Amino acid sequence: MIGGLVNATFGNAVEVIIAIFALKSGEVALVQSSLIGSMLSNMLLVLGSCFIAGHIGGAQVSEFSAEGASVNMSLLFVSSFAMLVPSYYHYSQGTPSAETNAAVLGLSHISALFLILMYLLLMLYQLVTHRPAEVEKDEDEEEPELSFYGSLFVLLLMTVLVSIFSEFLVSSVDGFTESANIPKPFVGIVLLPIVGNAVEHITAIKVALKNNMELALGVAVGSATQIALFVVPVCVVAGWLLDQPMTLAFNAFEAITYVVSSVVVYVVVADGKSNWLEGALLIVLYCLVGVALLYINI
Repeated sequence: MIGGLVNATFGNAVEVIIAIFALKSGEVALVQSSLIGSMLSNMLLVLGSCFIAGHIGGAQVSEFSAEGASVNMSLLFVSSFAMLVPSYYHYSQGTPSAETNAAVLGLSHISALFLILMYLLLMLYQLVTHRPAEVEKDEDEEEPELSFYGSLFVLLLMTVLVSIFSEFLVSSVDGFTESANIPKPFVGIVLLPIVGNAVEHITAIKVALKNNMELALGVAVGSATQIALFVVPVCVVAGWLLDQPMTLAFNAFEAITYVVSSVVVYVVVADGKSNWLEGALLIVLYCLVGVALLYINI
């Protein structure tokens, strides 16, 4: 649980930095797409890959804490409500007016503060009140190659190195979409999240190959939860400070896709067990979202 929290935190630090650079450039729609895409890639692509990797690693059925998964999924449902309300209000008003936009912006700012509060409560739950008891070390347990602080330093270093290239990445999006003739939403929802979250993607799959599905789930679903409760509201607050209209009013396709994906993942992880077929199901759903983005103008 704690290991998954650390990996997800440093992986999402890159996501925050990329989003802030994009907000400074006025790319609000791109930031919204990349945030939704990050949650989808973690819930569908990474989690699905972990389930398949667990089977490749020799486990016919991998087990994990159903209670921990249920907590994360419940929090994702809370975040989906926080997104659906301003999205519904925005689109229910027909042609957007200055008053409507101001109301959506104000609602988003208040909702963002509540989501950050929920994130702090989650940290209190995971690190203090429900911190897992230390398990006695098995004599045959393999010694770690790096100490905790050594691993922390490596994660921090990689985060800094990736962040250096964030500004160049954001500035090249427009040129790339025009030259490659690829829709911008596809870049935001599919390509940018894969680049921005590469650290925890690789980590989750590696530990899943060793049949440590508890840690893999903590990285994949835990990362999606952190994005929903921390990264998204932080970006809203950052937009507030940078005077950019960053809101929680996502477009209809993004909002519906996120809610449906959350429900599917909840059904898959509710029993605390996984197999390769469930992994394939999640990856196919992710591919369907990607294909839709190539053909649907959102």
